[in-house]
Amino acid sequence: MNMTTSEAHYFSLMKAALWGEPVTLDGNVDWREIIGIARFHATTTLVADVALRLPESDRPSEDRQAKLKGALRSNLFSQIESKQILTKVVTTLRENGIEPVLLKGFGLAQLYPNPALRQFGDNDLFVGLACFHEACALVRSLPGAYTWCMEVDSGRHYNVEFGNVVFEIHRVSAEMTEPKENALYAAIEHDGLVEHVQHIDIDGFPITIPSKEFMVFFTFFHAWHHFTTSGVGWRQVSDVAMALHVYYRQIDLDKLHKWIEAMDLMQPWQAFGYLIVNCLGLREAEMPFFNASCRRRAQKVYRRVMAEGNFKRPNRFRNRKPRNKLLHKLHTSILVFVDFFHLASVFPRCAFKELRTSLKNGFRKFF
Repeated sequence: MNMTTSEAHYFSLMKAALWGEPVTLDGNVDWREIIGIARFHATTTLVADVALRLPESDRPSEDRQAKLKGALRSNLFSQIESKQILTKVVTTLRENGIEPVLLKGFGLAQLYPNPALRQFGDNDLFVGLACFHEACALVRSLPGAYTWCMEVDSGRHYNVEFGNVVFEIHRVSAEMTEPKENALYAAIEHDGLVEHVQHIDIDGFPITIPSKEFMVFFTFFHAWHHFTTSGVGWRQVSDVAMALHVYYRQIDLDKLHKWIEAMDLMQPWQAFGYLIVNCLGLREAEMPFFNASCRRRAQKVYRRVMAEGNFKRPNRFRNRKPRNKLLHKLHTSILVFVDFFHLASVFPRCAFKELRTSLKNGFRKFF
């Protein structure tokens, strides 16, 4: 990949964090820029842990070391608080006959060499359609719970906050705008979140998580969604790498291939797979359906990921929604084409598919 010196240093530190590889810091080391990249991609704690264990002559300045130690402490305290609340939430749901499935978050963190080093935000719990309203009411009734609105969200999830800790109660893990595609995804979801779940312990507390195939598929699917909307960071891409590394010899590759093809995502999968191997250092043998011939497309994806980061895509125009109904429709129409051209420069087939769906749904609403 075409990288700047600081980008190469950043990925050397990431490989050391993920796989224990030796760190190579050739040339001028710009720690300000390296740490800036890590912060931009929500991987500060992974980079910090490695940087603070380097030989003294290679470490950042004492001032930067102090900030990195502060980031590690802050992340650890946040995890402790989140685990305490997660235990209360899950216990309450179980006492009322609801077994939630933990999406991402702590479930993915357990796949890292040191789970405490993975940064994360929201806690996502899938409860399904039948238990959704009851689960929302139960979580909302817990001490310290706060919601921005008292009505249960009609979307795919409902947010309940405990101070700085946010829980998303999911009736579905994702929702497609095209009915046929949504039906395909619903079948995948049922397989991975209902029929074939896993049971693990997090610090001695039993938790239900998705099947191995769904962990891999959904982690990528979620990263892809953010790539096409708000921007994806290397933390989300490293989640995919760790899921593949831990589960590769255990997953049904035929099933995974079927799911990726069903959602028409093989081209994005292979482009990101090229980056996972060549930037993050996952062994090629652990990257299903690897395709070295997609290097040029992967380079475009790489530059997009580096520029946009974790939810950092510029969105000033997107947030300026006019109150006038006609202007609001115009604003939405413009965004459809902005998103189309943004995606078409890398994945034209996916972009045309999204455009057709958006226009079809738009005409339905208009008429």
